[in-house]
Amino acid sequence: MSNRDDRLIWCPEDFRELITIDVDGQADEAEFNRMMAVNGAANDWLNGKLDNYTYFELLDHYGVEPINFIREAEYRLFQAMR
Repeated sequence: MSNRDDRLIWCPEDFRELITIDVDGQADEAEFNRMMAVNGAANDWLNGKLDNYTYFELLDHYGVEPINFIREAEYRLFQAMR
């Protein structure tokens, strides 16, 4: 947690929390594997192991619209920093 202008701001300690997906307990194996692939790619992207193009292509391949997905994460991060 940070303090800015005497207001508390919450930011996750691990920014992967902003760009990961999860599935519920009823998920089948395909949905679980999709989650693992997307979350693994998020980790690789944040650590510089994947370039933007490759990461966005992977998101698209698994049915995640890349631009909107990242914009939502950016929005949440910027709101937290206000």
